Amino acid sequence: MVEQGRGGEMPAHAAETVQEATADFSPSSDGVDASMLTRRAWLRSGIAVAAGAAAVGAVPERSEAQASSNRYGSVFSQLGQQVTWQSPELRLLRRISLGITAAEVSRVQRLGYGAYLEEQLAWEAIDDRACEEHLARGFSDFEALTPRDTLVHQAANTLGPYVLDPYQRHVAERAILGKRQLQERMVEFWTDHFHVNLWVFGGLKPFHDLVAIRPLSLASVGALVRATMRSPAMLHYLDQVWSTKWGVNENYARELMELHTVGVEGGYTQQDVHGLARILTGWSVDERGEFEYKAYNHDFGAKSCFGMTFPETPPGPRTAGMEEGVAFGEHLIRHPKTKRYIATKLLKWFVSPTPSATQVQAVVNAYGEEGDIKAMLRVVLSPANVQRAPAKLKRPFHFVVSAIRGTGAEVRSRVNYRTDNDGIGGILGSLGHAVGNWQTPDGYPDRADFWAGMIVDRWNATEQLAQNGNTSRGSVITDFAGFVEDGTVDGVVAGMNRRLFGGEMSAPLATEIRNTLRSGVTTSRLQNAVRLALISPEFQFY
Repeated sequence: MVEQGRGGEMPAHAAETVQEATADFSPSSDGVDASMLTRRAWLRSGIAVAAGAAAVGAVPERSEAQASSNRYGSVFSQLGQQVTWQSPELRLLRRISLGITAAEVSRVQRLGYGAYLEEQLAWEAIDDRACEEHLARGFSDFEALTPRDTLVHQAANTLGPYVLDPYQRHVAERAILGKRQLQERMVEFWTDHFHVNLWVFGGLKPFHDLVAIRPLSLASVGALVRATMRSPAMLHYLDQVWSTKWGVNENYARELMELHTVGVEGGYTQQDVHGLARILTGWSVDERGEFEYKAYNHDFGAKSCFGMTFPETPPGPRTAGMEEGVAFGEHLIRHPKTKRYIATKLLKWFVSPTPSATQVQAVVNAYGEEGDIKAMLRVVLSPANVQRAPAKLKRPFHFVVSAIRGTGAEVRSRVNYRTDNDGIGGILGSLGHAVGNWQTPDGYPDRADFWAGMIVDRWNATEQLAQNGNTSRGSVITDFAGFVEDGTVDGVVAGMNRRLFGGEMSAPLATEIRNTLRSGVTTSRLQNAVRLALISPEFQFY
């Protein structure tokens, strides 16, 4: 076990190590490896100090380290406060995208705050053919899969290479290349909210995300609740398929209330959970991997649950009894606790970990009866909210996608998924944020203190995210020529500022990059300069 200090303090030996590593360093211009300069520059950045503090309380197993709240999360909050962005339009762009690009910076500045937000809300009207064609070329077999196909792959023990690995890359590459960036942020939000683990029975996870989540991600809460109540992946994942009048399983009923609608503070009781589980008996999946209501498994007895009652009815054929679950779903969608829970969670996702009561109520007022997502987002993403929003640490998926978008790296789809250790899937796995692979139904955490202990891993990942464009290693290839605007150090700094920071690079970071390149602009030094930019506080936060 790693030694911990008393009262949450860093042990003396760890503090000395960080102090020594971050001490001022003034090397000569000759005979010093550029990568060493970059590492030491990173160690001075403040991120390294926070990483050292976070690592002190860690345990060897990453899952255990992540599962516990990081006592040094406040250090990262302080780092975020040091980041200053002036442009309201770029603040909006950072919040509603998975990373800025030079093209999107130009577009938001040309359209203005309100028009750009409305354009992103109207995602169906955004021409995304280039992304769709890229995905069709690289994932034609995956996109042709049916639920029955995935069941066959499960029987053949080939889910990984033919279903789940392509699915993870498909999600990441759409986020990288797509122009519908607000939709991507909402897909990420809702796939955690209505989370289904990657390895759910039958490899049905991709259909949950592609059918029940993605097309409805900017529609309404009501549409999402109805779709996920009928999602075969969800019903398998939370054991609803095994819940019958002969043996009720409460797992899905509990999470439908606790995680999907009214929230853990919704005021329901264990008796309500049991009542809902009885209401939902019969909601199941057929042998093709598709939703099926099985009336013969339904409990037709009298029920009372969370303010609703259902009288005993005689058993009937086909859909008899299903109307109880439908009616209760509508009750949850319109419940005041659901409105407040969703409003609070959206504000935490886009604005602040501690939204005010006034902010929450304003979003509740926009919810309506169905939970109009676009109406709520217009309130959540108001100029006043975004301007006051504190900088937020990117989760690993956000960090990796934003790095690839900002650098303009080439994403190669046609790789051997089973050996893609240096590609997107391998990088995300090393950072503990593999797409869909969170074990419990609450989805990946959205808290800086949870991810704080992974900063050193992010530094290591920048080596893969800033690979030499002349190599064929992995599936993420960066062409550094795009950063060399006129062959000078100042030209490189200007190029990085434009592509990675939208013209808002801080003076200290610009100085560190110049120091890294002061012996000349070479490919290896460019690589190290890009790594330094990617690990800087102003890139790690948004």
